[in-house]
Amino acid sequence: MLILVGKGYGDNPKYILEYLNQQKQKIDFVWLTSNSNNTKFPKNIRTVKIFSIKSFFELATAKVWINNSRFDQFVIKRKEQFYIQTWHGGLALKKIEYDAEEKMSEYYKKVMKNDNKMIDIMLSNSKFCTEMYRRGFKYNGNILEVGSPRNDILINKNIEIKNNICEKYKINKKEKILLYAPTFRKKYDKNPYDIDFDLLKKTLLKKTGYKWNILIKLHPRISDATRYINNIENYIDVTGYSDMQELISSCDMLITDYSSTMFETMITNKPVILYANDIENYMNERGMYFKFKELPFPLTRNNYELEQCIKKVDFNDITKKYNDFKEKIGLNESGEASKIIGDKIIEILKGEKNEQE
Repeated sequence: MLILVGKGYGDNPKYILEYLNQQKQKIDFVWLTSNSNNTKFPKNIRTVKIFSIKSFFELATAKVWINNSRFDQFVIKRKEQFYIQTWHGGLALKKIEYDAEEKMSEYYKKVMKNDNKMIDIMLSNSKFCTEMYRRGFKYNGNILEVGSPRNDILINKNIEIKNNICEKYKINKKEKILLYAPTFRKKYDKNPYDIDFDLLKKTLLKKTGYKWNILIKLHPRISDATRYINNIENYIDVTGYSDMQELISSCDMLITDYSSTMFETMITNKPVILYANDIENYMNERGMYFKFKELPFPLTRNNYELEQCIKKVDFNDITKKYNDFKEKIGLNESGEASKIIGDKIIEILKGEKNEQE
């Protein structure tokens, strides 16, 4: 049995499972989730409500666990079980885990400690990430530096993904897509999402000669987008779409602030612009691994700067900046991360079967 954990059907666990499905192995897939009613899962997955009594039974009896977050401090792994920690962040701007220990509650520190001691393999997509996990997780175990399974589709382009997005949201395939995906704040002293989208669309049209569709994906912890986005009904709200990588794969440009989506969009060599009107406040909230001047993305702080940036930016002159940054961090997105970890899982499960025979 294989246990996967996630709020919905997405992120690294999804792509590992899809590879395993392609191999037509007889595996009992169980997904522990709090969101099974709002997410479409493949028919061969049994979904179980996380923290239910049944979920604890499934955890106790599964051979392999896959999680992109943390198991709580009361979860205990048996010796014969195997735990693959895929994490959900990858390359990050904001400091995580023990690197931001002073921001963490005492309860979460206990959660981190318990989860760390159970991990058998972590997945990394770069030398930077590997070092971050060693330090930030205080993890000395096995790390496979082969890339993130969710990013395989960013390396191995699939036109069907964009076609499906266009069909779902009624977008003309000949038009361009801009994805706006900002992150969450604990404190809102001002509206950090105050982009003038009408002006943005006009500026992009004049710059490129193409009509642009704006997809807005806010953080799932933001419950009411209309509080922050003016005239959101004139744009496409994709906050409920579970697979960020499919949106990145489909878009032609990204605007974000501090989200790690900047690095994942960089993998595709698509233009990324940072819009951050509250840098000083946010930097006090979370420490950062990079200074903004170290990043290969232009930074804007207000609508005027964003407009001028789009007018001046050379979309054809970003590849060198991206390549220099990828070399600096030691990026290693193989495009085969799902296969590599999927084959490892098959090996583990076959070993269990042989022992039973």
